[in-house]
Amino acid sequence: MTDPFFAALRARRPDVDIVILPPAEPPEPLSEATDDELSRSAQVVDATVAAIAGRLPEPTSDGPRWEPYNSENVRRWAQLEARTADGDAILAGLDQAFRDARWHSSVEVKAFHRWTASRADVQIVGTWSERHHRLVVTVTGRVLRPTRTVREALA
Repeated sequence: MTDPFFAALRARRPDVDIVILPPAEPPEPLSEATDDELSRSAQVVDATVAAIAGRLPEPTSDGPRWEPYNSENVRRWAQLEARTADGDAILAGLDQAFRDARWHSSVEVKAFHRWTASRADVQIVGTWSERHHRLVVTVTGRVLRPTRTVREALA
């Protein structure tokens, strides 16, 4: 391999086989979302954001809003932020509350605390830095392809 990255990797880890796979097949285009699907996605994401915001000390937020996902698709998106010294306890409480509501939810602690929760129509990622006392939670809905008229109205 003549690529410098892979040459360095091979030198450091001669026991590892490097395999370059061909690109995956592009996914099938999404069918156009109905007004009901867009409305349901907004309701679910907005309710999730409200439930999380109620557990954060003086949160600031960006959204919820529709975010372009690529040229034809959108998703509902929001980000909450709070300054707190108790981010670990807040994330643990959110994890338990979402598990109780039957979401897939977990907290990991490495360089920072990371909480993830998901179900078919919503994904959540929360991080807290003990050093900076900054808690950030991002909520995203599923990717939808609205009609061109709706897409233009959302822009």
